[in-house]
Amino acid sequence: MKILITILVTLFSLSAANALTPAGHFASGKSKDSLFVLRAEKKFVGAIVEIYASTGELVTSKSLNKRKMIIDFGSVMKDTYTIVVVKGDEKQEFQYEKK
Repeated sequence: MKILITILVTLFSLSAANALTPAGHFASGKSKDSLFVLRAEKKFVGAIVEIYASTGELVTSKSLNKRKMIIDFGSVMKDTYTIVVVKGDEKQEFQYEKK
C-alpha cells in the first residue's frame, strides 16, 4: 500500500510541475532588454494600455486585466515609445527606449 501511495504522489507531483511551467512563455532568442514590465496600482486594473511611437502613431492598445503586464518590444523598430495607461479621468505615462 505504501508503494502505491508513493507512486501516486510522484505522478501527481510530476504532472503539477509540468503544469506550473507555461509553454512558450519566453521564446528563444529574445532578450530581457526588449521587455518592459508594467506594474500599475490596483485602481488601474481594467484600464486601457496604449503604446505610441515617437511620431505619435498608436502601435497597439490592450486592456489591463491584472496589476502587472509584460510588454515585449522585441519585434518593433528602434525608437522611443510612450506607454499610456488610462482609466476614466486618470492617466499614467511611461517611456521606453528601444536601442
